[in-house]
Amino acid sequence: MYKVPKNGEVVLAIRNVLARYKNIHSQRELKERVEAELNFGNDNYRVGEVRIRRLAIISGMVDIKVHTKATGHDVAISNCPVCATKLKASRNMTVYGKTVTLGHKCPECDYWTEKGNLRMPSRYEFSVKRRR
Repeated sequence: MYKVPKNGEVVLAIRNVLARYKNIHSQRELKERVEAELNFGNDNYRVGEVRIRRLAIISGMVDIKVHTKATGHDVAISNCPVCATKLKASRNMTVYGKTVTLGHKCPECDYWTEKGNLRMPSRYEFSVKRRR
């Protein structure tokens, strides 16, 4: 049997992994390293990739770079596929004084998509958030 770790344990493991490796080039690699960190004391913890990604974003200690692919489809989405936050419309004013929606952008992570061409995440890169 396996155990499901608490959110605090996962966040601590993410912090320890990023302190050691600085840059992680895929979500799967982050999952493997976090599980190895959690299972250091011979526990049998399992945690999903999506849960790790969302906890890393929510904790605020990770810079995430999202690589996307254009699907060519015009599908209306309201929530970010990366962090599940509500997307904000990117608008522009026309010459005639009306506004036009150009696409959508997530206020939490750097995900964005264009109107008429949905962009879906294909790969994530995680790094330690720089202090400003």
